[in-house]
Amino acid sequence: MIDELKQELLIAYVLDDLSAADAERVSSEIATDPEVRDFVLQMEDAFASVALALPPIQAPAGLPQRIVASEHASRRGHGPVARSNIVWFAIPWTLAACLAVACALLSLERTTLHEKITAAGRELLVLKQQNARVENELASLQKRNALAEVKIMMLKAQVAAFESATAIVVWDKEQKNGILQLDKLPPAGPGKDYQLWVIDPKNPQPVSAGVFTVANNGPIRTSFWPHGPIESASAFAISLEKAGGAPKPEGQIILVGK
Repeated sequence: MIDELKQELLIAYVLDDLSAADAERVSSEIATDPEVRDFVLQMEDAFASVALALPPIQAPAGLPQRIVASEHASRRGHGPVARSNIVWFAIPWTLAACLAVACALLSLERTTLHEKITAAGRELLVLKQQNARVENELASLQKRNALAEVKIMMLKAQVAAFESATAIVVWDKEQKNGILQLDKLPPAGPGKDYQLWVIDPKNPQPVSAGVFTVANNGPIRTSFWPHGPIESASAFAISLEKAGGAPKPEGQIILVGK
């Protein structure tokens, strides 16, 4: 079993919130410890599920207009360069000399124009880099806002027969719903179902979050909603009940987490 301190360390690793040295140590442990590796994979899946369920965050007001305006400014004043076909024969020497001077000026103008285009390209590259930084900041804010409303709990076995089982609850405090992820939980058996409970200190009895079945020991993931009002979910539990479940826990409590 992974203790709570280790769970917090692994969650910080998934969120890329560790120092380089700590992250390297955790990475080495993931490579050698199957239980740690399974937990990290489950955390990554759980965070991915939460991210997909969240509404998109609107960009700061005026950001697209500022980007477009900057690009237009970088392009302003660069029109096509007119060219003329010149027939050199039958041109007097004086006109030829004037034309030579004009060609020199045109070459200088083309060089200046090339430098301006190059400078505009650099400005555009800087602008793109700034946009990328803004997008990264928005993504970071979105992740922080999402995590502020999310509670993650790993349920611990209360019965020796279920010590190899892994159960993780991701609870959305604002939406009052969650995701249950299970692995290595054996089938409930004939006439039995597993039932998930939400424990709220303001309620005298645990609130049912539904029954579920397990066909085999493989990993499963399911969304759930409490069957009654929840003010604060302080803990979650899974019990083994008769088929169809019960209005309150009657069977054996096998997993608990808070």
